[in-house]
Formats: sequence, C-alpha cells, structure tokens
Amino acid sequence: MREIKFRAWDNLEKRMRKVVSLHWQGDKLVSARLEGENEPIPIEGRLVIEQSTGLKDKHSVEIYKGDICSFANKNGKHVGVVERSDDLASFGLRMVKNNFLYTFSEFNIMGVDLDVLEVASNIHENPELLEEK
Repeated sequence: MREIKFRAWDNLEKRMRKVVSLHWQGDKLVSARLEGENEPIPIEGRLVIEQSTGLKDKHSVEIYKGDICSFANKNGKHVGVVERSDDLASFGLRMVKNNFLYTFSEFNIMGVDLDVLEVASNIHENPELLEEK
C-alpha cells in the first residue's frame, strides 16, 4: 500500500509547505499541521491542500495536484496542470492546448510513457506557464 502525501500552498507566506497532519470536523477539512509548526493552521483562506499522485517525473520529483508538467513527443512540446479526474478516482494532466484532461492511465494507452513528464513548477508560483504561446 502506498503512503498518501499532501503538501500545502500557504497563501500568507506565498510558499509550498509540507503537511504533517490534516484535521477534520465531521466531513470538512478545517486545519493542517505543517512542518515547522507546533499548532494546526486553519485551511480556509490560507492553505490550499494538494495530494501527491504517487508518481515521479523524469528527475524523480514527486508529482502533486497543481503541478505544471511538460513533455515532448513526436507531435511537439505539451504543457498541462495536474488535476483529479471528475470521478476523483485518478489524476491526470489538463492540457493547455485543448483544455482536455488526460488521465495518467490514458497516457499509457496513447503510447506516452509517464517517465517523460517533467515538473516545471506549480499553479501558485508560475501560473503564466499555462498561457498558450
């Protein structure tokens, strides 16, 4: 069984932080304890929690929801952002050129190896990478 990991974009500090634990009230996520903090920090308005896909890019960098990834194949260079699928059962890459979400399992079907993916940044630090040129 794989470990489920999370990270948090801290809107106040404008940086990515490692999540140590998540705290719920009923079915609502309300706070998270972050590495280097003694007390949980409220989610609302401050933190954006993002889950790891369990995959790594070609440089062994862990891929998380919200990452901007690129890859090149015979059809050129492609850029997209990692999202969860509508059924929440899997992750995929929403492509900039056609705004279509290809799940990572569909990449294999299309003959694109996942080990060509490269994490370029994330949507919080470099959203301009998602703009078409």
